[in-house]
Amino acid sequence: MEIFICFWDVMQQQIQDIATSFFDLLKVDYSNLLIQEEAEKIYLIEIQSEDSSILIGPHGKNIEVLKSLLKLVIGKKIGENIIIHLEINDYMKQKEEKLYTYIKSKIQYVQQSGKEITLPFFTAYERKKVHSYVGEQAESVYTKSVGEGAERRIHLCKKDQKMTIDIDGDDI
Repeated sequence: MEIFICFWDVMQQQIQDIATSFFDLLKVDYSNLLIQEEAEKIYLIEIQSEDSSILIGPHGKNIEVLKSLLKLVIGKKIGENIIIHLEINDYMKQKEEKLYTYIKSKIQYVQQSGKEITLPFFTAYERKKVHSYVGEQAESVYTKSVGEGAERRIHLCKKDQKMTIDIDGDDI
């Protein structure tokens, strides 16, 4: 058991060193580079930076590219295929909160109107989050994905209410 724990401590330190070198080479100002193991072979890299607009880019496009590059570099250096989540100045957390606020408003609309609505395009990861959120938060609404590839959309639908009948007549 000790060997396993030490191995992951070494792995985390290697990822820390590689990420530090990576951001140093980019010549961006940053502080508080933190690596956390979220699950086996899944790591969260959190960084605070004054250059966040450069690192995040318009609509988060740069953060996705940086995450892909960092994953490739780390994978090559340590010889392991791992998953990286990159968080810069809590951008992803705020993006997730906005997504949930948006979905909550759409759930309320479906509950009140009873009408099915089609949501705009979301990535596969965002769709997974939406499906989970609706499943946990809205008993009277369900989701379904329709379409393929770039045309895949989530539909929010109101569940049909089941009518119950009291055969004994006790509750009437």
